[in-house]
Amino acid sequence: MDINKIDNTNLSKLPIGSSCQINCIHIKIKNFRPIIEEFEEHICDTSWINNLDEISQITFRATSKKTIDKIVNDIIAKVSSNVNTEIGEFIVSYAAQQALEIEHSHKLIPLAELLKEKITGNPGFDYHSISSDSYLIFGEAKFSLKSTPRAKALNQIVDFIGDRDSSELPSLIPFLDSTTKQNIIDNKKGYSAAFSHNNEDIIDTLNNALDSKPIKEIIKYNELYLIGVELC
Repeated sequence: MDINKIDNTNLSKLPIGSSCQINCIHIKIKNFRPIIEEFEEHICDTSWINNLDEISQITFRATSKKTIDKIVNDIIAKVSSNVNTEIGEFIVSYAAQQALEIEHSHKLIPLAELLKEKITGNPGFDYHSISSDSYLIFGEAKFSLKSTPRAKALNQIVDFIGDRDSSELPSLIPFLDSTTKQNIIDNKKGYSAAFSHNNEDIIDTLNNALDSKPIKEIIKYNELYLIGVELC
């Protein structure tokens, strides 16, 4: 997995007058098999549960086991010679989180699928992290075999702002430090849109995203990460 942090000086459509910190990343995955194996190892590692309070340990051992079994046995095991839509969205979420940790020193929160009662088909944000400035980042991942669904990811974020993100807080609290909690109370937070990239030019894709209607709402908050994930 090659991660390329995009220099904002290369982007002509950056919003003017916003205090939101905007970061763009281009990820290239040349061979999907090692990434799926890495993802499987990552999602099966539940050692993070041991660091939580006792009630949270009981809760997440129950929710995560069902999800892990489902992903490993019904999704990963059925991947043949090509990436399908189900595993594709997990790859986008996983790759986005890894990039946020490596390039921006984020603290990662386990994928949302592991924290909720629904076994698969997470009805809210797909991934979360805590930025180096202690902002909780809500991430949305979209995957397509043929298109670049950046508009779907951004529109979904706007639909979830102030509603879905707030309702997810109970499952995220065990992972938050006091500074991050205070930022949430002060309505300081950020968002990440990760999407499969199937266009020729990543700069054009990012400029189109930055020039879109949803951006105007998202940049009212503190941080935004746009992440294109290309399966070469």
